[in-house]
Amino acid sequence: MGNDVKRILVIDDDHDLVESTSALLRAQGFEVSGAYAAEEGKKAIQDFRPHLIVLDIMMETDSAGFDLAYALRQNPATKNIPIVIVSSFQEHLAEKMDAFQHVLGRDWPAASLLEKPVDPSKLTSIINQLLAKD
Repeated sequence: MGNDVKRILVIDDDHDLVESTSALLRAQGFEVSGAYAAEEGKKAIQDFRPHLIVLDIMMETDSAGFDLAYALRQNPATKNIPIVIVSSFQEHLAEKMDAFQHVLGRDWPAASLLEKPVDPSKLTSIINQLLAKD
């Protein structure tokens, strides 16, 4: 298989979620790396060069994941990496609408959005679909 192995980066401040998602994806044959904050994720993207990113929204700030996703879309080196957002975003959106005001009305930076808790088979299905486009 060699170079055909797809690399996935999981960025979430929930260590248990990073570990469980990483284990799930490794069992599917992916090479997986984890980061626990958006800033750490930026460095990991440069070092690990993922084919796909699983990204939480609310980390250091309420919109850290969105900010990272938009930054990736602006960068020619990373703009084509599919992003799967995994978040309890919708429940927080109702409570903290103003925290997300700066991202509303912009082009959606992610290929997919999954609500936590994520169904593992749904997550792997979406990842496989997105990586099949490569």
